[in-house]
Amino acid sequence: MSIGKNIAKYRKAKGLTQEGLGAKLGVTNQAVSKWESEISMPDVMLLPQIADALNITLDDLYGIAKESPRISCSADDFPAFCHKKLIELFYRNTKMRFTHIGSSDQEQLEFQTQKLIDGCRIGCLSNTQGAVVATGDFLFIDNTYKATNSENVIKGQVDDYTLMYLTDKNFRKVFYYQYKTAFEKSKENNTEFTFDEIMTGCNLTEDEAAAALRLLKDARINEVYTDTEAKTKKYVFLISNALYAHAIYKLAELLSEDACWTVVRDTSVISDYAFEN
Repeated sequence: MSIGKNIAKYRKAKGLTQEGLGAKLGVTNQAVSKWESEISMPDVMLLPQIADALNITLDDLYGIAKESPRISCSADDFPAFCHKKLIELFYRNTKMRFTHIGSSDQEQLEFQTQKLIDGCRIGCLSNTQGAVVATGDFLFIDNTYKATNSENVIKGQVDDYTLMYLTDKNFRKVFYYQYKTAFEKSKENNTEFTFDEIMTGCNLTEDEAAAALRLLKDARINEVYTDTEAKTKKYVFLISNALYAHAIYKLAELLSEDACWTVVRDTSVISDYAFEN
C-alpha cells in the first residue's frame, strides 16, 4: 500500500478529518487530499511529523511489515506489566486530552499516568460491552455485566453471609493483620498463624479472636488444621482467596470516596464513554 493510502487508513482509524490532520501539520486539507489521492507526495521532511500526528511509526507509514518484538517478564512482574500496558492502551484509544499539556502523545501519556499515581481514576464505560477502571494500584475489568442474566449475581450467586462477614469489625482486624503479615511469611512458604499470634497481634480477647477466625474460615480466607506435633491449631491464610476479598474492599473504597466521576463523551462511538475524576 502506498504512503498516500496509508495516510488515509491511519487518519480514519484515529478519527481525524483531512482538515484536522492538516491543522496538526500546518498544511491545508487540500494538500492532505492530494496525498491520499496520490496526486502528489508529502515532502520527505514532513513524514516524521505525519507519523507522529497519526501515532504510528515511519515503517507503518511506508507500509513495511515488522514483526512485533517479543517481550518477556517474570510472573512477579506480570501484574505491573499488564497494568502499564492497559493504561497505555486506554490512552491510545481514547479521545481524552488535556489542552494545557504539550501536544505530543508522550507528554499526554506521562501526564495522565502521573494523575493515576497521584490517585486519579480513569477508565471506560460502555452501555453494552463492559467497563475498565484503572487507578494507581488497582485495575478492574468486566466485560460480562450486560451479558444475558448477568443481573443474577446481585440476588443469588454470592453467599449473603460472606458479604455480611466482610462488615464485621473484628473480622476486618484479623484480615488486616494477616494480609499485612502473610506476604512476608510467604517468602518462607509459610502463611500460618497461631491463635495466640492472632489474639496478641490484633489486641483481641479470646472470644473475639475465636469469633473472627470462625468467620474467616467460613469466608474461605483461612483454612484450619491441627498440628499434631505441636498439639495446636494452625490458621493458614489463603492469599489467592484473600485477594478477591481485598478487591471487594477496594471497589467499595472507590465507590465511597467523595470525588465524583466526570464523564467525558467519546464522540467516535454511540454509547461508550471515557472518564476521569
